Amino acid sequence: RGMVLLAALRTAPGLGNYNGEFVKEICEDADQVFQSADADGNGEIDLQELRSHIGRSFANYSESAIDNIFRQIDVDGDGTITKEEFRDAFCKYSALRQAIGEGPNYK
Repeated sequence: RGMVLLAALRTAPGLGNYNGEFVKEICEDADQVFQSADADGNGEIDLQELRSHIGRSFANYSESAIDNIFRQIDVDGDGTITKEEFRDAFCKYSALRQAIGEGPNYK
C-alpha cells in the first residue's frame, strides 16, 4: 500500500514531480505532525484537536479557516481525520504543510 501511495503522490495535484525520497520525507513529517495534533492518542484528529494544534503555533488562523482546513482533510466526512487522510493531504498540498506543519519539508 505504501508504494502505491507514493506512486500516486508523485503525480498528485500540488505535489508536482518531486522524487520518491522527498515524498517519503514529507510523509514521515506528516506522521510526526499527526501524532502531535492527536492529543488524546486515539489515532484520529477531531476538529477541536486541530484547532488546538493550529492555535498553539499559529494564532492568526480564524476558527472558520481551521474549519475549512478540517473539511478539506476529512475526505470521508465522518468528523475525524485519520492518519491516512492527514498524510494524503499533507503530502499533496504545500499550503497545508505551511499552515499546520513545522520542519524542513514545509515548503
